[in-house]
Amino acid sequence: MEKLRQFVDDETSRCIRCGYCLPTCPTYAVTGLESAVARGRNYYARQDELTGLRMNKRVKEAIKACLLCGACVDNCAPKVQTDKIMVAVRSENIQKNGQPPLQRFVFRELLMQPERMTRLMKLISFGKRTGISGLAKALSVFGWFGKNVAGAESLVQTFPKKFMREYDARSFGQIENPAMTVAYFMGCGINYAFPNVGLTTLKLLNRLNIAVHVIDHLCCGLPAFGYGDMEAARTMARSNIDAFSALKVDAVITECGSCASFLHDYPKLFESDQEMLKRAEAFSAKVYNLTHFLYHKAHGYIPEPSEKLVVTYHDPCHLSHHLHVTEEPRELLKQMNGIEYRELPEANWCCGGAGTYNITNRELSSKILSRKMDNVKKTGADVLLTACPGCMIQLAYGVRTHGLPVKVMHINELLYDFGSDEN
Repeated sequence: MEKLRQFVDDETSRCIRCGYCLPTCPTYAVTGLESAVARGRNYYARQDELTGLRMNKRVKEAIKACLLCGACVDNCAPKVQTDKIMVAVRSENIQKNGQPPLQRFVFRELLMQPERMTRLMKLISFGKRTGISGLAKALSVFGWFGKNVAGAESLVQTFPKKFMREYDARSFGQIENPAMTVAYFMGCGINYAFPNVGLTTLKLLNRLNIAVHVIDHLCCGLPAFGYGDMEAARTMARSNIDAFSALKVDAVITECGSCASFLHDYPKLFESDQEMLKRAEAFSAKVYNLTHFLYHKAHGYIPEPSEKLVVTYHDPCHLSHHLHVTEEPRELLKQMNGIEYRELPEANWCCGGAGTYNITNRELSSKILSRKMDNVKKTGADVLLTACPGCMIQLAYGVRTHGLPVKVMHINELLYDFGSDEN
């Protein structure tokens, strides 16, 4: 805990309260509150550290309401790591005051035992498809998701009958004389909500003569980290490093911006463990988000479109603010003759999804999403693209509730469907 306190003290002391964070913060844009922007949150965090007192309700709400999107860091002259400060304060709060039972169960039990998680998701999927699910009410008993949990189920229109892990993916690694061999990191959102997106990634890579190995692994650990559960995040990271280090591959590919970002951050989890730090650095050096990989490594990939479409693109926060992968997806789209690409105003502003933020901070999330949907309207696009399953869920929910005639897709689906052979 002493290291956390020192980090918070050091980082918050560098905030000069200049206000450059104000015009880039989604929560400040919809509330206008000083407590809803980086300099206000950093002030609260510093005062809490200096006084050593338990966080009061006002401070807790300010810390909890941060999206962790990283937009403020991009616009901060001294590069104060506000997102990391918020995580550190959350982590210290857990150590001081304990962790909600359901939160601990999810991070320490379900996400570390995929078989149990899959059984639960099967029940949720069945309930959602049949309309008899009582999940929201069950979760509300534990108090993790707040009073507005009843609306959580409406975020997802439906669940697939078959998760991606249930498909036999061995054939994707069986290519004669492949140009490259990679491993695939399957994010939880892809596995449970969008298996079609994951299968499209594998087909797309195979089309480029790239052999893809699909192995068993755990959640990347970002959900636990975001809530401040460092121990759970490290355990998952260590397990994943073990699993992927056993493979001889040129790269580790994921189409999830959040997973890619956190996999890159693994070394930061082991700064006090030199042996694990070296292993984490070796692993993270091989990790690529799909669009970055296609643009920089899969040379010559130019899909040929089969129809005229107007498309726009929403930047996932972890992909844009954390990994700074912004030009690659746009350049891939602009290479497609027949596709009219229109830039989305405030494309790199958070959509309000942010993991479970759209459940735990539902009112704020809805306001942020409405701003995003207003910008989507301005583009007149037929298709709204992104590169994160969490964003896909939130954006699709926004399109439905705002009645927009727009299809939400992962960018890899468009790149594959408009490719040169199989359609």
